[in-house]
Amino acid sequence: MGRIYRTGQLFAEKRPHRALLAVTLAALAGVAASRAFIGSVAVVDGSSMTPNFPSGTRVYTVPISAPLERCDVVVLDDGNKEYAIKRIVGMPGETVHLWRGKVFINRKMLREPYLPKHTFTCPTERQAVFILGPTQYFVLGDNRECSADSRTYGPIEREQLKRRIAMPDVGLRAEFRPYTLPAPGKTVIRAL
Repeated sequence: MGRIYRTGQLFAEKRPHRALLAVTLAALAGVAASRAFIGSVAVVDGSSMTPNFPSGTRVYTVPISAPLERCDVVVLDDGNKEYAIKRIVGMPGETVHLWRGKVFINRKMLREPYLPKHTFTCPTERQAVFILGPTQYFVLGDNRECSADSRTYGPIEREQLKRRIAMPDVGLRAEFRPYTLPAPGKTVIRAL
């Protein structure tokens, strides 16, 4: 222990070594701070977000500092060894229905302009109704045919959402269409 202390003392007494140590520590602190507070780059691996984020795409991620909104693309911990990138579709306290390939939020049809035409969102299990708690989100991949998302593992807690993908403000946002989910036992979508 004394030998380590003496070596540290000798190292600290030499000016060039002190300057090198200070610069190295400052650089490491700067990198850590920029990743935590500014952003970082991630690489998309897999096809669950195609065609908007094909595999190999580099995306700029930022900390979640503002309230999350519908259609935000987020990096989340889905319980696998690596993080996943998904799109927020359902917000806390809402009820999500998947019916005949369409997404309904609180019984109103959701139009998703960022998806290719004729994209159907079918449930992967028999359950097609998801009631979200006060801190839960419903996330889906843009490639609805081959995406492991909330249809598979259920709603996501807020703590599982790690970062947001920086998107331009002019990005396409979902909107509600003037149709509602039919009453139980009915098969025709009603106009509002």
